[in-house]
Amino acid sequence: MTEQTTDQPWPHGQALLDDIAGTAPAQGSIALWHIGQSGFVVRGGGTTLVFDPYLVSSPRRTWQPPFAPEQLRDVDVVFCSHDHGDHLDPVAVKGLAAASQWTRFVVPDSARAKMEGLGVTGERLVLAQVDQTLRLGGRSVRGPVMHDAAEVTVHTVPAAHGDKANPIAEAVWERDPERGYRFVGFVVDVAGVRLYHAGDTTVYPGMVERLAGLSIDVALIPINGRDWFREQKGIIGNTDHREAADLGHAIGARVIVPMHYDMFAGNPGFPGWFVDYCAAQYPGQDFHVPVRCRRWLYAK
Repeated sequence: MTEQTTDQPWPHGQALLDDIAGTAPAQGSIALWHIGQSGFVVRGGGTTLVFDPYLVSSPRRTWQPPFAPEQLRDVDVVFCSHDHGDHLDPVAVKGLAAASQWTRFVVPDSARAKMEGLGVTGERLVLAQVDQTLRLGGRSVRGPVMHDAAEVTVHTVPAAHGDKANPIAEAVWERDPERGYRFVGFVVDVAGVRLYHAGDTTVYPGMVERLAGLSIDVALIPINGRDWFREQKGIIGNTDHREAADLGHAIGARVIVPMHYDMFAGNPGFPGWFVDYCAAQYPGQDFHVPVRCRRWLYAK
């Protein structure tokens, strides 16, 4: 059980869990809660989705998890964009799997062995193939329990990330011949809204062209950036505040939401810089910087 302090100025604990469970957006809208790093809870069409949950307590974190994963019940689909601990967190996976027996976990091929080692197997484990579209859901998503969940459509795209600091420019997005695609992003349709979760990524050749024709409503893009000094410490970064704004605008996203900036003191991003740059360069572009764990409603 994650300890909760009483001095957190953002929603947490049972109050946050009740807010998630009690939110029922209308068709054509979704509710999002940023739970830290690249983690989001999304509600739409009677469906609960979770993206890249990082919920293990750790002294490395600048703020502790807002709830324990086993407390978040009735989750339909969990997405993990790649096998790094702050995106595929074993504590979060085990807790969410135990809390909801029908939850499905969508991961790239390269994460299959890790997920199976965590006890997620069979129909609960969905391998996301790049450039293919999966349809999950409807009333069958919770097994024998009749539940009016919306159908969830998932289109998987490559992400450009890496594991090594040398060479400095290493960021892979092609398919590995043995492991498949190691890093992916997800374009998810739920309740009439199209959401793009970029995972960990930099911009790679053909990325804009892949995404520009998909009519994305909300784009969640990292802003922590990358640089030589961090990479010498083994920290492989992502798009920065400028690239996130440029990418979101180039692909035609209606709203750009920055992520991956708030969890580790040695690997921060700067949402204020994102706001300044996006507002100056793209005056007509909508964006939103989420408050920790506070509900944000997007409506088309």
